[in-house]
Formats: sequence, structure tokens, C-alpha cells
Amino acid sequence: MILFLGISLALADSGAMFLPPDVSARVLELRHQPLGDRVKAHSDPWLGAPYTDGPLGEAGGPDPDPVFRYDTFDCLTFVEEVLALSLAADPVGVQAIRMGLRYRGGQPADYENRRHFMLAEWIPGTVEEGWMWDLTAQLPGAVEYSRTVRNETWRNWSRRSLFDLEDDRLPVGEQRFWYLPLDAAAAAVNRIPPGTVVFTLRQPMDHIPISVTHVGITIPGEEVTMRHATKMGEGSLRDDSLAWYIEHLRSYSNWPVVGLIVLAPREQGPRPNPPPVETRTP
Repeated sequence: MILFLGISLALADSGAMFLPPDVSARVLELRHQPLGDRVKAHSDPWLGAPYTDGPLGEAGGPDPDPVFRYDTFDCLTFVEEVLALSLAADPVGVQAIRMGLRYRGGQPADYENRRHFMLAEWIPGTVEEGWMWDLTAQLPGAVEYSRTVRNETWRNWSRRSLFDLEDDRLPVGEQRFWYLPLDAAAAAVNRIPPGTVVFTLRQPMDHIPISVTHVGITIPGEEVTMRHATKMGEGSLRDDSLAWYIEHLRSYSNWPVVGLIVLAPREQGPRPNPPPVETRTP
């Protein structure tokens, strides 16, 4: 299959690259604003949109859902889409960033190559490929942790059937990462800048191959605020105080939350200067 900008022509032919006119206009209008302001402004129109598990796919194959949509989200599709819009210098660049975040190496854009697993694929992959950098270890109280996931861990996991992947595609081996324990995260809230991606880390378990179960992104406000697509309440895209959210996480007892992982997006190259304003002589 011929590839263009890391996108299969099948996706391009399906219209996947074309943003709604109002969204394209916002990309151009906001591109010189601070990152956190871009994230907030792009996602303001989506507030209150309903939560849906897995609303996006490859517009074909095992997951025929659309490549992007703005009427419903899950936690990761929201973060990926708002980052793609916020990091792009122009509307054409949105698709390349979307694919770079979602797929290993940005291509091929297929189900097998998607970064399905946060701790094993999305976090290390986006850091290694230069989309994100890991802010966690720079914050006071961060802890380094490692665990090993084996083939039998996947085979025995009750939710294994949710992933239409061959066994040899599932990530195994050592996972090494930094995280902020909840007390340290609560103390560091005011050091987390707008535009930071915040992952919720559950207690790693030998019989469960995943540990990250939620993700949101911070936006500017009177207090540090996390915008996220969540199942809480009626299930929607909503804002919560990050300090409140951390305290809320302490109430999880069946599978305790141990802390947060925080990544900061990397700006993607130069952002074109706006055209000069034409002046007329009276």
C-alpha cells in the first residue's frame, strides 16, 4: 500500500484527512496561543459530549469505526485528538500528528499497529518518537518502578478477548517507568502546567498485564484542572480539579490507584507567523 505522510491512501480516500471547516479555522486561529490555551479552546465545544468505549478505529478492518469524530469520546481518543489539533501548525498537519500519536512509527495506520496499551506502548512509544517527554521524574517524590509481563499473563487475563490481536503481537517483557505516588502528586499539583497529559496508574498486579486505566489533560484555570472523557457520573467529557481528582482516586479499593504518570507534549517544529496586516493610507 502506498503511504503519504504516514497515512494509508485508503484513509485519505475515505475523507479521513478533511476536518470540518470550523475546526480547521480554529487550528489556524489558535496556533500562536500557548499550548494549554490551544487545548482548552479546541475542546471547549466538546464539553458534555457523551463517553463511549472505543469510538474510533481505522474506518475498515477489525475496527471499522471512523478515524476521528467530535460527538463522543473515550479518554484516550479525546487526548489524542485534542493534541493533534493543538500541536499542528495548520489543518494539513493534524492527520500526521494524529497518526503519529496513535500508531507505532506513524504507519501503517492499521489495527495491529495501533498503540493499544498505555504502559507498554503509548507512553514509551510517544516519548521515544519525540511526540511527548516524560515530566514525571522531574517532579519531587517520583518513584521508579519495573515489572515483567509474560505470555501467560495475557493468556490468563479475563479481558484478553477485547483485543483482536495475535498472541505474538501482545507486548511482553520488562516495563520500567516513573510515577508520582498520590501524596507526591497532590503536593505537586501546582507544578503541573496546562497541556500536561495525566495517566492514572493502578497497583500493578502479576495477573493483569495493564496498569494504566485512564488519561486526561490539564487546561488553564483558577486551579489546575483536568479535562477528561470519563465514565464518572453520567459519563461525559468534563472538567475536574486535579487536586479533587487525586483525592477521589484514594477511594478506589477493588483495584487501588497508586499514583500518576505525567507527560508533556513537544511542540512540533516552527509555527508559521501570521500574515502581516495590510494597512491603507487614507
